[in-house]
Amino acid sequence: MTYTNFHCVRSICYCVGVAVTVCSLYGEEEEEERTATEWVQAMNKAQAELSFEGELYFWNGIDINRIEYSQHFVDGEVQVKAKLIRGPKREITRTDKALSINFSPDDDLREVGTKLTGNSLSRLFPPDVATFSESYNIAKLPNQEIADRTAVGVSIMPKQKDRHGFNVWIDEESALLLRMEMCDCDTGRKIKVLVFTELTVLEGSLAKSADTEESDESDLSVNIVNEDESEASRADADWEPGVIPDGFKLSGTKTQNGVLLDRTYSDGMNAFTIQIRPAPRANNADIQLQMMIGPTVIVQKSAADAHGRPQIVTVVGDLPRRTIWKIADGVKFER
Repeated sequence: MTYTNFHCVRSICYCVGVAVTVCSLYGEEEEEERTATEWVQAMNKAQAELSFEGELYFWNGIDINRIEYSQHFVDGEVQVKAKLIRGPKREITRTDKALSINFSPDDDLREVGTKLTGNSLSRLFPPDVATFSESYNIAKLPNQEIADRTAVGVSIMPKQKDRHGFNVWIDEESALLLRMEMCDCDTGRKIKVLVFTELTVLEGSLAKSADTEESDESDLSVNIVNEDESEASRADADWEPGVIPDGFKLSGTKTQNGVLLDRTYSDGMNAFTIQIRPAPRANNADIQLQMMIGPTVIVQKSAADAHGRPQIVTVVGDLPRRTIWKIADGVKFER
């Protein structure tokens, strides 16, 4: 699997993660103007109430992808669908519990796509704004006109430089997200941008039908769990992270044959995934690798499990390189 292919699917996955959690921002009208924190609270209230559809472009630091997606509530449960406007017919479906990707027969990613873990599927805003405020400063930004709508600006910057910051602009009328920028806290430069070019708010919900049922033939399927529902408690795991930045909590796991392979953590805005895989038998060399795909940092290093068997620790996330390396170096195996 090439890094370009990996990044292309990650871009769509990221947008789906955003769509299911942030792009449904809604709140009751108030006589007094909302504060920045109250806008964040309105986002969380609305994500369980609002359906919408539209188009956006997503700049991942390297390429721009145009994506068409929709969010509906099917029998009371949220469902998001996203697909590229140009390129292979690749469709992603996400619910609160699972992610699936269906590839067309001629898609180059059909075979290699199953290696992805849905790293960017953590929720963008946490439901507990008080906890969220412990890690970030939330303030107002100047308004903008986006997609023919007035958008209220909110700055969400970390109190420590172990993660990235965000600027968001929210539709003043519906409270839907219209623009999001991920910013490097060291330099202030934009490293990822998502912008709606068209957005329509929908009314009502859908009844479950054949079109909304999850496909059993999805080429990629990832379970999404809350930390108190983690399958990790029932899977065979002889490793655990020794370094987790403040505010990050378990948001998802991936298991295979009862063995825990991946753990994904999120603080509500930023996320990272730790992967553990056996090292190839032919490779006995010490591995210390770092790759960057736009703002995404991928670190790999050699390790040994509790039985002395060689393992490869991989940490993937949209976080500063120094943070990713600390997480990778901190992985512990039970002895």
